[in-house]
This record gives sequence, structure tokens and C-alpha cells, in this order.
Amino acid sequence: MLFYRLQFWMIEKTDFVAGAPCLDFINTVGGHRDGVNHDQLGAYDDLLDWAVAGELLTTARAAPLLAIAKARPERAARTLRRAKKFREALHKIIGGYVAGRPPSQRDVDTANAEIGQALSHLRLRRVADGYEWCWEAAPMTLDMPLWPVARNAGDLLSSDELGRLRECASETCGWFLLDRSKNHSRRWCDMRDCGNREKMRRYRGVA
Repeated sequence: MLFYRLQFWMIEKTDFVAGAPCLDFINTVGGHRDGVNHDQLGAYDDLLDWAVAGELLTTARAAPLLAIAKARPERAARTLRRAKKFREALHKIIGGYVAGRPPSQRDVDTANAEIGQALSHLRLRRVADGYEWCWEAAPMTLDMPLWPVARNAGDLLSSDELGRLRECASETCGWFLLDRSKNHSRRWCDMRDCGNREKMRRYRGVA
């Protein structure tokens, strides 16, 4: 049996600060403002690591997916390309909304395709006091890490929280976040990171 072990050299719990899994997924690539690409998803293994670190996928489910990816690297590569295409579409949709620009139909179609695929794997499960949603146990397909992201994206884009979308105010970040503060004053993806850096810039008089 293949043992699944997280590779935390790139992906950390502190990367999950946006307030929504789909935004954290968009934020796996940085450099939107400083021009330096920081892509955390360099390989399919990284997508699994990210999903497990973000508690969107259990290690028990990740292990067989990793085995499939190792046995079928071409399938894993296609899934990664699809994940990045979805991420780019979400970035344009979310970024466009924040900036007041309408999305392209192509990006909406890409998002809809992933959302539809994900929802086809949702099932009802009996619990003690009723029913709950869960993901089907089989078949094990490599796009499984995208299912909760796609469902969350659909929920967010159709919710009244859309007006709480923000882009980190740091001049070098560009990450997206949900401002759930009481006075709608959240400006940074993480006060300990971008917030403190911007405070230091101002203290030193850096323009």
C-alpha cells in the first residue's frame, strides 16, 4: 500500500487565508503584481498536497490518487493542465468582479464545466438525524481534488457574499480574500505577512 506523505516544502497551512477554498485555489499562483510567477502547483503531486493541506481531501483518498498518478503520468499531467485552466478562469472571473469588469463567456463556460462535473459526484448520505451531502466513494478519478473547489466556487459566485470579495492591498501580492470583518475593513490576505510588510514600508517612507 502506498503511504501518502505531504510535501510541505511549498504548501503550508498559512497559505489558506482567503476564507473560501476556491479563492485559496486561485491564490496558489502569485506574482500578479510583481511580475514574478510563484506557482505552487508545479506537478500533480502538488495539487494533492494542496488539497490535503486545505482539508479538502483526506490522506486516505489522496494515497490511491497518487498511485494512479505515478502509474499514469500522462493522465496526471492532463489533469494538472485542466486544474490550471480552471484556476485561470476563476481568477479572471473573480478579478473581473472585483475590478468591475464583466467576465468572458469562455471563462464562465470553463467554470461551469468544472462545476457540473463536480456536482455529478455529489451524493446524499444517511446520518443519524437525516441526510448530508458527501462525495461518491468511487470511481477514483484524478480530478477529485477539484470537486470541492468547483462546488465552493459555484456557491460563492451565487451567494450574497460576492460583495465581500477583495484583493489584498499589498502592492506585490494580488491574492483574493473574503472580507467577513464586521466593519468591512479587511485589506490584507494576512496581517502577519502582507499587512506587516506594508506597515514597514510606510514606516521607512518607501513609496
